[in-house]
Amino acid sequence: MSLLGGNDLKEQQKINELELKINREKQKLDKKLTRQKILLGAFLVDALEKDSVDGLREYTADNLLDFLTRQIDKDLMKDLVKSLGDANPK
Repeated sequence: MSLLGGNDLKEQQKINELELKINREKQKLDKKLTRQKILLGAFLVDALEKDSVDGLREYTADNLLDFLTRQIDKDLMKDLVKSLGDANPK
């Protein structure tokens, strides 16, 4: 075994362990943020379904498709927006 490089190997192992720990913490944070978005979305869907917030249905129908940037997302939400607009004709 060489006397040179032994510490380098230990330092590299320490770096690898720290990178793994960072990645685990990032994953936890991503999961937390995703859960927050899902819960907020469920809350807003409930408010839309119950029509419990004055103007929310109309605002959503008027602005949701402009908010979305990907065409696939716009296509997905098109029927929802139409149903919101139909429920509150102008």
